Amino acid sequence: MVGVDDMKLNLIKERDDYIELIIMDEDQSVLDALSEVLQRMQGVEYAGHALLHPLTGEIKFILKTKPQEIKAREALLKALEELVNMTERLKLYVEGL
Repeated sequence: MVGVDDMKLNLIKERDDYIELIIMDEDQSVLDALSEVLQRMQGVEYAGHALLHPLTGEIKFILKTKPQEIKAREALLKALEELVNMTERLKLYVEGL
């Protein structure tokens, strides 16, 4: 289990075409946004998450790609970077209001 700034992440399985993570005690809306960005990417077959149990707070995140087009880890990192860029643009827009 890896933890950064109170986010706890556990890599369950990884292949070129697949990543499965367990994320603890995070708001699902962050994963909704991540899934949406991933689903728009070329080569991504599936991106989604599910709350395993409301009392444990464990969320399973799964990403499946076509590895000849984009590897799962590469897609995940690219989508995270896109989310960072989106939030930065939104911040600049709001500051300019």
